[in-house]
Amino acid sequence: MDKKISQPKASPKDLPVCDFTIYDDAIQQFSDAIFRHLGMFITPIANGVIHRVDDPGGRPGNLACWYVCHLDGVPTCTFGNWRTGERYSQSAGGSYSGVAARGMRVDAIARNNRRKAARLSAQVQASRRAIALWEAGKPATVQHPYLARKKVPALNVREMGHRLLIPIRDVTGRLVNIQRIDGHGNKRFLKDGQVAGCFSLVGAPNLPMSGKLYIAEGWATAATIHAQTRCPVAAAMNCGNLKPVALALQAILPDIDLIVAADNDHRSPVNLGMAKATEAAQAVGGGLVWPQRCDHACTCTDFNDVANCKGGNL
Repeated sequence: MDKKISQPKASPKDLPVCDFTIYDDAIQQFSDAIFRHLGMFITPIANGVIHRVDDPGGRPGNLACWYVCHLDGVPTCTFGNWRTGERYSQSAGGSYSGVAARGMRVDAIARNNRRKAARLSAQVQASRRAIALWEAGKPATVQHPYLARKKVPALNVREMGHRLLIPIRDVTGRLVNIQRIDGHGNKRFLKDGQVAGCFSLVGAPNLPMSGKLYIAEGWATAATIHAQTRCPVAAAMNCGNLKPVALALQAILPDIDLIVAADNDHRSPVNLGMAKATEAAQAVGGGLVWPQRCDHACTCTDFNDVANCKGGNL
């Protein structure tokens, strides 16, 4: 028969003791870390919820950066940039007794499990919203301003009002998110919807079991590559997601020939498009292709740009 073991009550000396004012100092450390890595001045809200903020290097309203901070246990802030795939974590400095540290580790594991469960529940709800949107949408036409400007066909996309609906699925084919694109090219995902390791498949109803499968960043670029190669293309939505998508596809399609199609961000100080695509190709032993500049003054960065500029091909 199991015996219940009573736990000794914690004495004041066993309680967490830290050498900083728990709120002000931790928030300042988080703010400093976010500025150091992402170059933005903000005072983060530490409530354990993901907050989206603008990338200072992008257009207003881009909401490419994010952070989530909490002050319970060991105060921690995790933050990054969805567009670039950057991710960082900063724990607030402080000294704790051994008993307190062990207790905080146990508490941290429990909190992490609760957050994972909450995130999974939110993703399930986002998937349901995506399915409802997709079913309510109507087949898109090439008259949509975004498709007309990009000069690509309406391949397995729908529209609702003035917005295109781009389906995002996981490797099992489950619809997990929707990217909405308005006529000006502004893009939004559903709140709490999955993106990492997920993609929009262009040019085929289902994933192929063999042959070539391209992986590109944006949907319009993927549509252009399909038009030029007649091969299916997985649009990863951003360069930071190229590697997760490549690994997810390789895991279920061991016989597929994966080719990563990079964006050539030659106008940026750091060519993230090429760097992330190279990383993805190397991770799966796949091929790598990128658009060639039309001339020295060319501003094209992806295959859709080149196709519309000079009729460039892969």
